[in-house]
Amino acid sequence: MSIKLRPYQSELIDNIRASVRGGNKSVVAVLGCGGGKSVIQGSIAKSSTDRSNRVLFLVHRKELCQQIANTFSSLGVDMSLCDVSMVQTVSRRLGKLPDHDLIITDEAHHSTAKTYTKIYDYYSHVLRLGFTATPIRLNKGGLGEVYSDLITSVSTQWL
Repeated sequence: MSIKLRPYQSELIDNIRASVRGGNKSVVAVLGCGGGKSVIQGSIAKSSTDRSNRVLFLVHRKELCQQIANTFSSLGVDMSLCDVSMVQTVSRRLGKLPDHDLIITDEAHHSTAKTYTKIYDYYSHVLRLGFTATPIRLNKGGLGEVYSDLITSVSTQWL
């Protein structure tokens, strides 16, 4: 199935690509609930697997694994090159997993937690993209500890 991205979704992807081309290896994108983050993530994952790159997609809840895998499959992501896994599982299996070319983190406001930073430290050479509707973590420092660039999209009010 081919999906036509909305203009603001395409613009967000273009802005992420521009940031990466500008030298950022860790970018977080902010888009409100209902903005289509899963479709954007799937589009990026598809583009990556189309070039035979391995993608690691991190989620924080088990229920999201199958939901994301289904969405990605329907968007044409090569799931033999895309691992959708819980962050807790990946953090325990470092060194046993294949190397990846791209890490995408869902709910990236959790990225400063120890389990996430353990993964990011292990894969420090890998391009990392995070997505969140709420770029704030109240119990620890800001996302600047993990990401070198923050890109915003349309507001939740606009959506």
